[in-house]
Amino acid sequence: MKKICFLIFVLFIIASCSPNQDINGDYLLGVSYSSNGGTNATIKNVETVTTVDAAGDKIVATYNYTGGQLTSVTSSDNSFSYQLTYTGDDITEILYKSVDDTGQDITNTQVLTYSAGKLTKSEGDVVFAGSGTFTSSTIYSYDGDKIKSIITKVKDKATSLDRYTIQTDYSFSGANVSNFKYSLTYAAGPITQTPIILNITFGNYDSYKNPLGTLPTAFKLVSAQFDLENNALYGFSKNNYKTTNIKTNTDNTTVNFSYSYDTDGYPILGTSSAGTVSYGYVK
Repeated sequence: MKKICFLIFVLFIIASCSPNQDINGDYLLGVSYSSNGGTNATIKNVETVTTVDAAGDKIVATYNYTGGQLTSVTSSDNSFSYQLTYTGDDITEILYKSVDDTGQDITNTQVLTYSAGKLTKSEGDVVFAGSGTFTSSTIYSYDGDKIKSIITKVKDKATSLDRYTIQTDYSFSGANVSNFKYSLTYAAGPITQTPIILNITFGNYDSYKNPLGTLPTAFKLVSAQFDLENNALYGFSKNNYKTTNIKTNTDNTTVNFSYSYDTDGYPILGTSSAGTVSYGYVK
């Protein structure tokens, strides 16, 4: 995993500078009110998310729509992309491409299955350039209409041997995510490997609109599970958190956030010691 300071920053944005190895697992205080408090009924879709880190490196994530449906996501540095396939209004396949920390390509294809209008399962292959192919099977569980847990079992495609399990658990306070726990547990083998644990608590929410709230639920579910540095889990909340505590195997960090808003009640800029993030929208 990357250093905790980088993880903190990417939790505030929709896509990061150098995504982790997909399923391999491998700051701002106060609020600036420049809007009407989010009471305007205008609904917008996020179109661009521009991040600039402390070193001045800039990445623009662009969300592309066709007929009102999100069809792809691209990055200005070609470090990641998403391609969505639909059957009617349902996303039935997601192709996610990224690079690992060594610059090797990763291709993750997920085929989605629904029951009673909810995403309940996805299956697919994850190809790591130069290091083989894995198969994954993922189950999505709910508490009412809210996501409760997602469990992914990963096998080596050539040998069918278990490799690891990813489990993410969600807790809500009202309409907002209060806690997110990520666990990657390796299969038993000749070498014992310590599980990777990430526990994030969110709080001090504002009353403004979440810029990622209108993204398709199935896209957010799959993306949040397979792309840890993508901030899709943030999109499950109605509003915007201003405080987060992040615990990993080795770190425990609390961070405060601040936002400025447009007249429709959407965040347009955030600034932190890790850099800045700005949002562009399309109605």
